[in-house]
Amino acid sequence: MIANLTEFLHNPVGLTIAAGVLVLVFITALVFGALLRRQRRSLEHLQDISNSLLHLQESYIRTNLSLESLANRLENMESQYVVFAENYELSKIELARLAEAMGGESQLTKAIDLARGGASAEEITLATNLGEDEASAIAKFHGSPKR
Repeated sequence: MIANLTEFLHNPVGLTIAAGVLVLVFITALVFGALLRRQRRSLEHLQDISNSLLHLQESYIRTNLSLESLANRLENMESQYVVFAENYELSKIELARLAEAMGGESQLTKAIDLARGGASAEEITLATNLGEDEASAIAKFHGSPKR
């Protein structure tokens, strides 16, 4: 078999065929090497894309958690706002009631002072806008004794 191979290589046609086969093997090896390099670069690029997607996923999760936290805070603020609004309305009502009571008390105080100063029930009614019955009672109980 080695003798046949030696004979084949000494023959110019055989030498040409052997050279052609060697060239084809060499070209195949070069193409195969180029394909392997391209595949390696593609795998590296794919790994970079995978890392980027992983980073995006982590960012998405962090953003989602932040939004959920923000939503919880907004819900708490809304409930506090409702309580504050209720307290504000109750305070307004109480303030109006106090103002009304203070106004009424100041009119009564003014009426008593007028009665102690000797004013009649009619004068007290005109000065304080109290009813005639109230003015009469104040004049009677707080007024100066009749002369």
